[in-house]
Amino acid sequence: MKNYFRLSGVALMLGGGLLPAQLRPVPKFPLPDSPMTIRQAPREFEPFTVAGESGAIIGQQNGSFEAWAFPLKILSHLRITAEMQDYPVPIELNQHAALITVHPAYTSITYSHAAMTVKQHMFTSSAGAMVLFEISAIRPLRLTFRFTPELLRMWPAPNFGRPNAEWVKAGYYLLHTDNAGVSAAIGMPHSTPGTLAPYQERPRTFPVEMNLAFDPKKDSDSFFPLLMTAGRESEKLGNRLEELNRRVASLFQETLQRYDRFFDTRLWVETPDADFDKAMRWAVVAVDQCRVRFGQETGMVAGFYASADSARPGFAWFFGRDTLWTLYAIHAYGDFGLSRQALEFLVRRQRADGKIMHEFSQSADLVDWKSLPYWYASADSTPLLVMAFEDYLNTSGDLAFVRRNWDAIRRAYAFTRAHDSDGDGIYENTEGTGWVESWPSGMPHQEVYLAALDAQSAGSMARLAAAMRD
Repeated sequence: MKNYFRLSGVALMLGGGLLPAQLRPVPKFPLPDSPMTIRQAPREFEPFTVAGESGAIIGQQNGSFEAWAFPLKILSHLRITAEMQDYPVPIELNQHAALITVHPAYTSITYSHAAMTVKQHMFTSSAGAMVLFEISAIRPLRLTFRFTPELLRMWPAPNFGRPNAEWVKAGYYLLHTDNAGVSAAIGMPHSTPGTLAPYQERPRTFPVEMNLAFDPKKDSDSFFPLLMTAGRESEKLGNRLEELNRRVASLFQETLQRYDRFFDTRLWVETPDADFDKAMRWAVVAVDQCRVRFGQETGMVAGFYASADSARPGFAWFFGRDTLWTLYAIHAYGDFGLSRQALEFLVRRQRADGKIMHEFSQSADLVDWKSLPYWYASADSTPLLVMAFEDYLNTSGDLAFVRRNWDAIRRAYAFTRAHDSDGDGIYENTEGTGWVESWPSGMPHQEVYLAALDAQSAGSMARLAAAMRD
């Protein structure tokens, strides 16, 4: 489990309430607009994603979501109910989602009711994925946040069943399973627990609830964070909540400043069509948000989608093919630092015979990954690596990086030449092009896509060898 806690925590910031001793309210800070901002009415069952290097918030546009601190799913199905003073009907806020706003640095969902407005601001930072609820109301109310505790490691790592939620008097839930090395804490200022069934009751699963009193006279100018953190030593989790609490404002500023300067070092276009220009910028941001840290490395995952009742959030694994095709775009807009990280991630996992990986789970270090059929289960990543290195050299002029990886490039090319059993000069379809579980028995000996890659890869190798004088 050496890389399990690559991230120490995820923080969710909510508005309102009094304080437990160790947590403090965060004075409201501005969330600036951007020329790239997109606003529209939510489509209830359409997805949204707020992703970063260490975690993600993935949900539906009615505001329900799951939270990941990679590679751990902390919670899912978070929903909000409001009960207003002297108003007899509970209000299911997710049914009142009225606006979704997407800014490069954060995404907001606004719940609108005649008596209140609640805004759910979501962003990522170096400390993980974070949410901030901003509340305004005409009278005091109680908000109930219901969610499913997960404590699930990303598939295929083994898990240990639904976690128990134990309320700690300091003001947070401690989540734990039969695995003593995995715990999490979820806390909110002056929150009180929901249903905690006594042991003598018939066993039944309840969603975890945190109840928060909001007084508009006292709380309208503050954010009160709910904090989540995970680790091996449960007795230290309370201190981690405090640390995240202290850093809320600075972590948001870190994210905001990154996107304020984002296009200072990346190519962008300006045409007579402003919508086209905006879409091009969003495409660059979307690619960048697929970078994920793995220990001290950074790789590219293939995309996100809600995991629902599973332990895999879409295609949020590291993929060889997807990374290498995407590098053509990354080179085009000039993020050569990200390209070097992504290429080095793949080179470090090159098989001894030169083959380049197909896929690598974020939890691969928690299982015997080499015994599973996924790591090298496609044929096209290997010629693509040679092509990607040539494109990197052509766009960056960085021959030194190519020289440092020349042995890996040579071995990748040698692998393609070693897989031509009939001597016709064409790389053979020994592994298919991915999705091996969907291939019919007896894959075709050769395949047009692979043959085209092989021809282009051979040309790339010749030109790289000339540049290397090899």
